[in-house]
Amino acid sequence: MLHAMLSFCLLLGAAPEGKEPPYPAGSSAQEHAGLKFQLVLPQGYDAAKPYALFVVLHGYGGTETGMADSFATLAERDFVVCAPKSTAEGWDDGDLQKVREILRHLTKVLSIGPGRLHGLGFSNGGWNLAPLVFDEEFAFASACWMAAGFQGGSVPKRAKKALGAIALAGSEDPNRGAAEGTVELLRDKVRSVECRIQPGLGHEFPNELMPYYFYWLEVMDGRFTPGRDASFQWSDDPEAASLRMAEEKLGGFFYFFAAEDQASADARALQHEVFFDPLVRCYGEQLVAVMLERKEHEELFQEFRLKATPAVVVLKKDGKTAAALCGKIKAGALAKALRDQAKNKKAPGK
Repeated sequence: MLHAMLSFCLLLGAAPEGKEPPYPAGSSAQEHAGLKFQLVLPQGYDAAKPYALFVVLHGYGGTETGMADSFATLAERDFVVCAPKSTAEGWDDGDLQKVREILRHLTKVLSIGPGRLHGLGFSNGGWNLAPLVFDEEFAFASACWMAAGFQGGSVPKRAKKALGAIALAGSEDPNRGAAEGTVELLRDKVRSVECRIQPGLGHEFPNELMPYYFYWLEVMDGRFTPGRDASFQWSDDPEAASLRMAEEKLGGFFYFFAAEDQASADARALQHEVFFDPLVRCYGEQLVAVMLERKEHEELFQEFRLKATPAVVVLKKDGKTAAALCGKIKAGALAKALRDQAKNKKAPGK
């Protein structure tokens, strides 16, 4: 669904093929519309190739260089990183308008693909993120509130299918409540929404959450690799997983994928939509999750009498098969099968 939807998104801008980039590769200090910003352009930037644009708003008293440095590695994943600097310590409406001018400029002179604009705000930047990421002119694909949260307000209709949202915070952060509240405020208003908390952390940058966030960001950008999924704590050892199920009296589920699934709309939908479903996440996190490549576990694949990938086999506590789903797997069907084996059957938000 996401892949098809992206093809219909507005192309914000693309530099002419063969044209030299207007900015140097790597990190550089720039200014536009009266606002300074740090830009990180991927090495080997090719104007004939579409890139994603990532804009990050710093916290109160923060700097553009600090934010750019924190996310510079995204350039290695074909993201152009833009970190503007507010005119004062924090952000105001005037600064946000200047950020919009910067985005209009960058999407005009750089090769930014359709539906590939992403926003993040840390602390004060997070409190001021919504007016930017929900501006329908730019069609953001994702929004991240870090050490902050969405506080309510208008959400564009397109967000329900085309924008993913996430909030990240420390367990000791005074803003944790706002981060967690983001889920309820945006539930059913965006493509997906979730909150992740780093234990023992105060009002700081949540470094331990970055591996998941970078994975999540690529999913929201429409990138897909069979078997590359961080929705659950996957095991790749079926024997060890079965032993854990027996010892802890837990149900489980096996996800089989194949390299050939790269071209499969069903496989993409499973990893990018079904595994992001709140009920699938809620019940699946209570079970032992195993992810296996079919080629390496063909015997087990046949033992489960599966016909094709993608496939998910849900197991009872005794290891017997409770459900086997293949091909076009619906979130409702998988959630029900997982719920039947979960200890806590209460739905999230209830």
